[in-house]
Amino acid sequence: MADALQMWKQLLQLQEPWVVRDCRMDEPARCMNIWVGVEQPRGWFGFGRGKTVETAPALSWRHMNFGGWKVMVHVSVPVGSESPRQTWAGESGMPFTRALDRQVLNLLKAGVSLSGVSDLLDLPVAELWRYRYALEKGQHPVGEKPAAAAQPPVGEGAPVLPFPGTDTQVPDIADPVWQRLVQGELNIDVRVLSLQLLLSRTRSQVASIADEEVRLVKLRDLHRYFVKNERMLSHELQQLREAA
Repeated sequence: MADALQMWKQLLQLQEPWVVRDCRMDEPARCMNIWVGVEQPRGWFGFGRGKTVETAPALSWRHMNFGGWKVMVHVSVPVGSESPRQTWAGESGMPFTRALDRQVLNLLKAGVSLSGVSDLLDLPVAELWRYRYALEKGQHPVGEKPAAAAQPPVGEGAPVLPFPGTDTQVPDIADPVWQRLVQGELNIDVRVLSLQLLLSRTRSQVASIADEEVRLVKLRDLHRYFVKNERMLSHELQQLREAA
C-alpha cells in the first residue's frame, strides 16, 4: 500500500505538505479513487505524531484518465485554509480538476461537440452540460495556464481550424468581423429565426463573460453554425463579407 500511495503522489506531482492518504480501486467501474490531504505533523524529535490536523469535508473532482481508468481525487483541506490551486484539484462547485478542465476547454475551443468530448474523455454528458453552463454564465473563471501553452486571442494569430470545403463563403474564424458581430459592434439584417435567437443569446452570454478563452468558445459556436448552414444564410453572409 505504501508503494501505491507513493506512486500516486508522484503521478499527481504532489508537493509538501500534500500527500496521498489512501487509494482504492473500483474494478467494476474501472475507477481509481485517490484521497489527498496534508501530512500530519510529527511530535518532538520526529517520533510519533503531533496534534491531528482538523480538516473540512473532502472536496471531490474528476481527474484525467490514467491507463483507461477513471480517476477521482478527493481532497481534505485543513479547516480555515483555502482549497489548493494545483492542477490535481478543481474549483469549488465544479466537477473537474484544473488539469481535466483544461482538456475539456481545449476540445470545446477546437469545435468538438459535448457528445464528442464525452466520448473522447469518457465523461458524463450531464457533467459537461453543467460545466458549459457555468462557463456561459461566467460562474467559472478559467485558470491561468503555462505561458508555453498560451493561445493568442482571435484576430491576433489564434490557431484556426479547417472547415469543410475549400469554396466556403464563410469568413475565417480569425477575421475580426466575428468579434464585432458577437459584441454588437456590427449589426446585420438577419432573416433566419434560428440565427436571430442564437445571435441574441450569444451576445448576451459574451457580455457577461470576462475570460477571453470562454468568449472564444462562444464565437466558435457561432462560426460553426454559419459553416453548417451556409446555404440558407446567403443574405447574412453577404453582409459579413462586405464588412470583413
